[in-house]
Amino acid sequence: MEILEIIIRITLVLHLLGFASIMSGTLSQTKNFKTGAPVTSAVIHGAWLSLLTGVVLTGLVYAADETVNNLVISIKGLGIIGIFFIAYTFSKKETAPKWAVPTILLLTVVNLSIAVITGVTVE
Repeated sequence: MEILEIIIRITLVLHLLGFASIMSGTLSQTKNFKTGAPVTSAVIHGAWLSLLTGVVLTGLVYAADETVNNLVISIKGLGIIGIFFIAYTFSKKETAPKWAVPTILLLTVVNLSIAVITGVTVE
């Protein structure tokens, strides 16, 4: 196994941990969805981690001479940027609007589904 492949796999683990953090932060607030749930620090830190590692992963995959599916990467990028900006906007407030935390959860599930169903590389 090459060093670059090991680095890609470690970065992928960190990327998935970021999404797990977003998921756990939103799912822990499900009881507050109807009244307006706070955006937890797990969500904002997970969004930062996922955004950063996603950009790094894209560069690493290009460096490994693989063909990246740019449409999928663009859609995933828009999804995580949406998650990050919603989370960042409402992170300092005691409660967010009713739509904010469920939207973060929905965007996270869609983003993960796109990655698994379509893949990010072209064969």
